[in-house]
Amino acid sequence: MASFRRLLPLCSSLRGTRFSSSGVYERFGANVCGYSKFTSSVHTVSKFEEKIKRAEADASEDNDDIDNIRREFDAAKRSFLEIPEALKAMPKTNPEGIYVNRGLRLDLIQVYGFDYDFTLAHYSANLQNLIYDLAKEHMVKEFKYPEVCMSFKYDPSFPIRGLYYDREHGCLLKLDFFGSIEEEGCFYGRHQLSEEEIVEIYGTRHIGRDQARRLVGLMDFFCFSEACLIADMVQYFVDAKLEFDACYIYEDVNNAIQHVHHSGLMHRGILSDPHRYLVKNGQLLQFLRILKEKGKRLFLLTNSPYYFVDGGMQFMLEDSTGNSDSWKELFDVVIAKANKPGFYTSEHPFRFVSSAFYILFLFL
Repeated sequence: MASFRRLLPLCSSLRGTRFSSSGVYERFGANVCGYSKFTSSVHTVSKFEEKIKRAEADASEDNDDIDNIRREFDAAKRSFLEIPEALKAMPKTNPEGIYVNRGLRLDLIQVYGFDYDFTLAHYSANLQNLIYDLAKEHMVKEFKYPEVCMSFKYDPSFPIRGLYYDREHGCLLKLDFFGSIEEEGCFYGRHQLSEEEIVEIYGTRHIGRDQARRLVGLMDFFCFSEACLIADMVQYFVDAKLEFDACYIYEDVNNAIQHVHHSGLMHRGILSDPHRYLVKNGQLLQFLRILKEKGKRLFLLTNSPYYFVDGGMQFMLEDSTGNSDSWKELFDVVIAKANKPGFYTSEHPFRFVSSAFYILFLFL
């Protein structure tokens, strides 16, 4: 736009000039062809300006539409707080009912696959304490974090699912559908940031694409302890008035959490006291047997090691089965240490594990 406006005075100053078809200008008097071409170009510029003005108006309307949608979305979130009162007047639904949003012919499904963690096996809230304590101990002993960190305790009221951690600013964020920070959804350590503090850090509540690149998701149930430990470590450095790199805090905590999982510390801790960490489901065996009786094929595919799955399944079904090894008879295939999701595209060979070999391996 500006470039066209700068050209107009220059073109207008060529009073005695016209442009020939060869591109060489000539003096006035030959004909009016050059002037007509110049007039045409001016009209073209004017049309171009009109198009830009219309485009700018359309963009303004689009921004207004986005703002309206955002306001409606915020109003819907606020009205959600009134739903529990409305539910009291509604008739109670069947607690055993199954509700789906699409049709599915289960009689046509011939193969059923199960994960182990949080599918067949469910854990008590004590699991988060175990993961938190083991990771905290690893950070102090191996990463040389201060001994005072050993006094930290897991707070079950602090973390929720679906958090993001900002590796640059050290904030834990809860984002809405539009990628904006929710109300009361931004913490620096254990300190909840105000609207003014959020704007000071991010400029706006909306997280753009450039900012989203430095966010890491803490999405599953195992991340509760990780989110809490990150916040506690950040808060320690803030209270101690020590400089720190928010990215390194995340890397150290995440590496400690991964060590707890991959080293088997968590698995051995759970099996050492299964009553404390595992929640039995009296209907699990009945459900699996119904599927088998209907001729379905069942498989178990898990990232957990076999000894951990075996010990957990024996504990959960010990009240329902007489033979401790009978849980394997419920599945046509059991695959442990699958390393999902890489399992689905990798070409790693399988290793067969028999009960006799497994017992021998334990005592080697």
